[in-house]
Amino acid sequence: MSKGNRVSRRSMLKWSMGSLAALPFAGSLLRAGQAAAQSGAQSVPPGKKTKVLVLGLDSCDMERLLEWVKEGELPTFQKLIQSGAYGTFENIFRGMSVDAWAAYLTGVGPGQNNFFGAHPWKVYDKWASQTSGINRFYRMHVATIPFMLAEAGVKVGMCGCAMTWPPERLQGGFMMSGKGSPGLGDDPDCKGHIYYTQEKHAAAKPLKTQIEFVDGNVNTSIRYHGMEVLLHLTLNSLTNTVTIAYEDQKVTLREGEWSGYMPIKFPNGRRGVIRWKPERLDAAGGELQLYRYKLLQDPSAELDHDPINSFFDGACVPTDQWTYPAALQREVFDAVGYYRTPNLPFEYDYSSFVGFVQEEETLLEDAYDATREQNRIVKWLLQNKEWDFFWFSNMPYDRLNHNMVRIKGNPDWSPEYERKYGNGKVMKDFTRFIDSELADLMKILPRDTYVVIISDHGWGPVEAEFQPNSWLKELGLLHVKPEVEGKTRRYYYPEDIDWSRTKAFSADNPGIFINLKGREENGIVRYAEYEGLRDTIIEELKKVKHPDGSPFIYKADRVENIYPKGSYGWYAGDIQFCGTRDSSGYKLPGPNDGLYQINWTGFGYRDRIWDHPRRHFTAWHGNALTTFVMTGPGVKKNADVSENGHMLNVFPTIMHIYGLVPPPNFEGRIMYEVFDPSSPLAKKKEAV
Repeated sequence: MSKGNRVSRRSMLKWSMGSLAALPFAGSLLRAGQAAAQSGAQSVPPGKKTKVLVLGLDSCDMERLLEWVKEGELPTFQKLIQSGAYGTFENIFRGMSVDAWAAYLTGVGPGQNNFFGAHPWKVYDKWASQTSGINRFYRMHVATIPFMLAEAGVKVGMCGCAMTWPPERLQGGFMMSGKGSPGLGDDPDCKGHIYYTQEKHAAAKPLKTQIEFVDGNVNTSIRYHGMEVLLHLTLNSLTNTVTIAYEDQKVTLREGEWSGYMPIKFPNGRRGVIRWKPERLDAAGGELQLYRYKLLQDPSAELDHDPINSFFDGACVPTDQWTYPAALQREVFDAVGYYRTPNLPFEYDYSSFVGFVQEEETLLEDAYDATREQNRIVKWLLQNKEWDFFWFSNMPYDRLNHNMVRIKGNPDWSPEYERKYGNGKVMKDFTRFIDSELADLMKILPRDTYVVIISDHGWGPVEAEFQPNSWLKELGLLHVKPEVEGKTRRYYYPEDIDWSRTKAFSADNPGIFINLKGREENGIVRYAEYEGLRDTIIEELKKVKHPDGSPFIYKADRVENIYPKGSYGWYAGDIQFCGTRDSSGYKLPGPNDGLYQINWTGFGYRDRIWDHPRRHFTAWHGNALTTFVMTGPGVKKNADVSENGHMLNVFPTIMHIYGLVPPPNFEGRIMYEVFDPSSPLAKKKEAV
């Protein structure tokens, strides 16, 4: 089958989905088409087009940004803020990452675009925990704003933005997909790996290989989907180095030294790239801890070969294609060389640190390298491609928050950590780095370019997490299987739950689900009990206290009241709630510091309702308020526009800059208040 035919198979798969997703799926396609038609009916005025650059900083906290600007630490951000409008904006309800970026991308909330929480379902599987871009095809049920802009005549460019796989066919534009692309897969052998000589290593078994050197040599392998490539390691005690050899590749490294990207070809013809770093090395003593980066796609590989995922391949594009046009991935390779490719483009190898494969210094180095690498590509795209609107996002900012922000009492905290990284030092240093990189980028922007900076939430440490499943167990609404009851330190969902006796549970798709008969696979609650049970749970939630005894709940309500717009609210939990000191996304009085979060999938250690955050994931999203900065022609100077600010107002305002009227289904508004009264943009344009 030709490459052209492979891409066109998406229409065939959509038809075949009739028995799987039926009318909701077909209806979503119709609604997306209608939204696209509404936007396509407009076109930008003739003449020289406005240029807008959008930078998404995943986890950027506006209040801390302003604090560091005041301290004189961030000269580039200071210049942008003083020359433009800025503010701390409210989020969508409990905005996390995927759902907040999806809201930016579409102009609507989860009830309309079908993205809830941090973890989208895999074709409506509420237990899924992979933020796969495949979900965007099946779940994003409205047109995207980049598509609307492109259809209206704006030349759109995108690089590394979340939930942009499959890459859209942007008329006259280009896209390099970001977080959520399928990559080479998510099996354990695709993730980062550690080769080690120590007797004990904390990494999960599938992510590590114990080795033993004989006369300074050892043979092992690089595994991928049941295939193996022979790997030979040699220690040199005179230079305290290790030589890594496989296929026709060879590199010699010192302790702490990174290799460049190295190609690898597996027996089935699949090509990838990897990097290496000896994290610990004592060649004379025969000791080695060798980190192998997550397997990445080879951007120089041919596009036409066996699919990575045979079921989904061809639904929109081949699953190894992450750019539009398809040739762009090779074009960028020819210009800048090897680079990180999906499913974690321009991020560090996130799963490695969480899985105890990476050391802290490796994580930090990787975050900085990923940002430098992306910025090289962004600058090349800006200088070599036509664009009017360009959006790129930085993801390492978020990962450093989750993995490297800790407070005393967290499992990973220590006096040594506090000395080296404590008191927000990691985030402050990285923000300074972003500031310097942004200054370099600003030098190549055309005059009068609008610069917009946004975030999906903030960042901050966590003192304790509320465990809804343990709480439901205490209420007698959730039961675990008799064979594990009281015999394990921590229960796991869904395998430990006794569904025959469970009336309510919480899952990755946030909220509390009623185990409704006829809807859930093992449902036992009759519909006649449904509303009464929801009322009971809501009232019980209102009684929950923080560990210090103060009230925890800010809002607890039926899902239809939280997501009143759109047809998809019912796919979220039947009961939605947020706390006064968690990632609510609301501007609330009091501390509102994000110290007390909700672990939707968890059970507390020994049934604790409040438990510590887990190791290597000790921070969350603060209060989930978002960052906004805008500068450009006609924008007010040094203007705080936080009042009544909402993240869903950002892209309607950008559409307004292009002379376009946002579609009527948008949940945000044009922010006329960001423009100087003398600017034509401060005046309302009526819909046609």
